[in-house]
Amino acid sequence: MSNRGVAQRRYEANRSKTAVPHVPIRALRVVAGITLDELARRIEEETGHRYTRGALSGIEGGHRGASAELLRALEIVYGLAPGDIDTQYKPRKSTASLAA
Repeated sequence: MSNRGVAQRRYEANRSKTAVPHVPIRALRVVAGITLDELARRIEEETGHRYTRGALSGIEGGHRGASAELLRALEIVYGLAPGDIDTQYKPRKSTASLAA
């Protein structure tokens, strides 16, 4: 057996079977052709929850984390299945917990 065949099998054995693409949530909005204000309006229409343009901008820019409720609202607005939008966001520790 060739070294290439062995290497290929080793690669395939160690490769993740599912590779989830990373798509920034801003890209979803841009592809949909809507503004932050329009996104906020659609979220409120679909869920009854009001998010400000600033909050959505902060989330898109990575300055704020998104709640599970907001992620679900985005899935609804963009017509995605539940669980399609995921985040690895981990809240920062508060300064009070750092001092302890």
